[in-house]
Amino acid sequence: MPLHHTLTMALQELAVAVHDIAATSLPSAALVLAAALSIFAAALVRGFTGFGFALTAVPLLGLFMPPTQSVPVAVCLQLLIGIGDLPRASRVCDWSSLRWLILGSVIGSPVGALVLSLVSASAARLLIALITVGAVVLLNAGFRLTAAPARWITALVGLTAGLFNGLAGMPGPPVIVYYNAGAFGRIAARASMMVFFLVSSIVATASLAWFDLLDLHIAVLTALGIPVMLVGTWLGDLGFHRGSDTLHRRVSMASLAVVALGSALKGLSDLL
Repeated sequence: MPLHHTLTMALQELAVAVHDIAATSLPSAALVLAAALSIFAAALVRGFTGFGFALTAVPLLGLFMPPTQSVPVAVCLQLLIGIGDLPRASRVCDWSSLRWLILGSVIGSPVGALVLSLVSASAARLLIALITVGAVVLLNAGFRLTAAPARWITALVGLTAGLFNGLAGMPGPPVIVYYNAGAFGRIAARASMMVFFLVSSIVATASLAWFDLLDLHIAVLTALGIPVMLVGTWLGDLGFHRGSDTLHRRVSMASLAVVALGSALKGLSDLL
C-alpha cells in the first residue's frame, strides 16, 4: 500500500478517535457551569477553614452527576490543591500531632472497611453524622483542651478518622474537632488539616485508580475545575488572613455542622 494511503487511513482513524472522545468525554455547558459553581463554593470553604473541599464538593456535584464522577473529581482536585499548598502548610503545621494522626488513620481505615462489610453504609453514615453533631454541640458549649493532647489520644483520634474513612469515606470530622478543641492557633490548625487531607487524598486517588474509576471524562472535568478552585481558594485564604481565631472556629464549626446534618439526612433517606 502506498505511503500516502497509509497516512490518510491513519489520519482518518485519528479523526474518528478524537470525535469519539469529544462525544463521550467532553461535558455539556450546563454541567460545566453547575460543576464550576459547586467547586467554587467548596474551594471557598477550604480556603478559609483548611478543610471541607471534598465534604462540600461531593454532595453538591452529586446533585447532577453520579458518585462515580463526583467523588473522583472532588478527590483529584483536593489532591492538586493540597500539593500546591504543601510547601507553605508544611512550614507552619503541627507535625508532632500530624504524625500520630496519620499513623492512627492508616491503621483505622482497613478496620473501618471491614466493619462496613458487616453493617449498612447508610447506617454507618448516619451514626457518624450524629456523633459529629454531638461533638459540634460540645465545642459550641465551650469544650476546649487546655494543653496538647497526649500521643495516645492523638493516635486514637487518627484511628477514629480512619474508621470513619473506611466506613463512609468521611475521615474529616474527628480531625476537625481535634484541631478546633485543642490548644492550637488557627494558622497551625488550618495548615495541619490541609496536610492531613492531602495524605487522605493521596490514598483515595490511589484507590480510585486501582478500581479504574479515573478516566478521560474525570480528567476533563478536573482540568476545567482547576481555575475555579484556585480562585475560590484564594478568596477563602484572603478571608482567613483577615479574620480572627474566634471567627475561624465559628465558621469551621458551622461548616462541619452543615456537612454532618446533610450526611445524616442522606443516611436517613437511604434507610427509609
